[in-house]
Amino acid sequence: MEDRKINERESLELISDMIRKTKKGTTMKKDYNTFLIYGYTALITAIITWVTVHFTGRGEAMCTWFAMFIPYIANTFFRKSSKPEVTTYIDSMLGNIWKVIGSMFIFTVIAIVLIGVLTHVMNFSIMMPLSLIYAGIGTSMTGLVIKEKAFIWTPLAGLLAAVYMLTEGWCHNFWNILFGMSFLVFMIIPAHIARNKIKE
Repeated sequence: MEDRKINERESLELISDMIRKTKKGTTMKKDYNTFLIYGYTALITAIITWVTVHFTGRGEAMCTWFAMFIPYIANTFFRKSSKPEVTTYIDSMLGNIWKVIGSMFIFTVIAIVLIGVLTHVMNFSIMMPLSLIYAGIGTSMTGLVIKEKAFIWTPLAGLLAAVYMLTEGWCHNFWNILFGMSFLVFMIIPAHIARNKIKE
């Protein structure tokens, strides 16, 4: 029996069907949980940092933001130790998107440290608006790939916050609130919305 060649319309229908099945699958539910982990980590860290800076007046408390690397390291280790037997093209694409985004975070930190060594001024304030832009791009691209509207446009809230930070230029305690609220809007709420669409 010969394999039948599928036409362009059938090919698009097949891809759309795969996306629908992926969105409804348990794998996607775990991916939404990852959004919730990062989102809540950002929100909790924002609150802790704001409270600490507000009541102590010590800017060094901003170092608590390095806690955002904890879920990244844990997630990377977990994914390596529990690789699925079958990886779909969409799974691979999403994984590669977030590998690039994760690399951008890491290289930005390295660049800030190297520049700080050369100039004798270690300024991590730029990390906050750039993080909002990076995370927003990754979230929006994920939404486009899986065709989930809740993820596509909400990162604009983070972009607006980032533009405000970059325009203002001076890092202060209010940035912590902006950062946490941005993650609430473009990561936590959309993840809950998308997760609730999946039937058990």
